[in-house]
Amino acid sequence: MANATRALLPAAELELESVPCDLCGASDTRERYSKPDTRYWTSEHVFPVVQCRRCGLVYVNPRPTAACMARFYPSGYHERRDDARSRARYARQLELLELREDALLDIGCANGDFLAHALAARPGLRAVGVDAYSPGVRDARIEFHPRPLPECGLAAGSFPLVTAWAVFEHLHEPARYFREVERLLAPGGRFVFLVTNAESFFSRRAYREDVPRHTYHFSEPVLARYAGRTGLRMTRCRYDDRIFDGRGKGTLRWLFARAAGASWPAVRRGLNPLQRTAAGAGRLLDGLVFGPHWEARLRRSGILVVEFRKSAPRA
Repeated sequence: MANATRALLPAAELELESVPCDLCGASDTRERYSKPDTRYWTSEHVFPVVQCRRCGLVYVNPRPTAACMARFYPSGYHERRDDARSRARYARQLELLELREDALLDIGCANGDFLAHALAARPGLRAVGVDAYSPGVRDARIEFHPRPLPECGLAAGSFPLVTAWAVFEHLHEPARYFREVERLLAPGGRFVFLVTNAESFFSRRAYREDVPRHTYHFSEPVLARYAGRTGLRMTRCRYDDRIFDGRGKGTLRWLFARAAGASWPAVRRGLNPLQRTAAGAGRLLDGLVFGPHWEARLRRSGILVVEFRKSAPRA
């Protein structure tokens, strides 16, 4: 809750749009909560996070347009992803994948660091990366496409494995991407991806969704509906804190701070002594309550690692 000194994006430069539900097309929503960009403080604008009453999808609405969204990604956003902590994360991702395929497409590959890690483990792998916001990849063995996935023109049925690690919550049209993944997967191929869990303390009470960059907040039932509508099958859903920390740390900090009268503008400009004391007490309790990984064991973690499969043709 430290002060932020970053220059704010002028309100006149915020291009916002209201959209129907990406999953079912309805416009009947209820507001869950609202928050500004508490990560970078690009703007003090407070973004509503709503839930579709019909299908349960949670999303930011109104939200920045796709053209405006680049303003919320500061320079260097894709950097510092090959340090020791990141390499440990890539190793865990490979462990979850149990990589046995001969080709891998990684959506939102950033600088290609995870693909380079996969190539080190499987040198003969065909590694393809897609990222609309990255200028390039560091490893010349990676085939890179600097544009949105549906605009890459990749051949249908050409990948036995597609991955996306913390990407789909950033999209403006997840249904379009799910359909494109289905088109690109070979029969029997699998899509393994990581997203945040909208039903967790992480998302609902600790406010750790990266609003407005996290435009969509998923859950296991919602993802099952996406799979069914796309022609894929959900074959696995793990609640896992070992790639990213999906615990609800922050829940009690925010609860105590709000009880002491803290507001989002106060968070940016500085809490008063009473609010700082309350927030500090909440932070200590957060460490005790959420220190163990009980949320993952109870299937309430803030992080989901999901597998979809494309059916193989019957003999």
